Amino acid sequence: VYRMKFNETYAEMNKGTNEWKTVLGGVLFFLGFTGLILIWQKHFMYGPIPHTFSDEWVSAQTKRMLDMRVNPVEGISAQWDFDKNEWKK
Repeated sequence: VYRMKFNETYAEMNKGTNEWKTVLGGVLFFLGFTGLILIWQKHFMYGPIPHTFSDEWVSAQTKRMLDMRVNPVEGISAQWDFDKNEWKK
């Protein structure tokens, strides 16, 4: 008689759904797809790294900035000891 009046019991009514599995699968799918797009862009769209990122270029640029005494109050020249020719501690 109870089943005829009510479709589900209280325990069946409060039972969780498996929708979280679908949502988690969708999120992981789109994260993976985004990763593939980023890998494709890095491989095919971007060129080689510019020569200005090499260690030699950065050290030469830093030396030139120190020689020019760029921003001597709070900048890079304020951190360099010109008498000892080394970084201040």
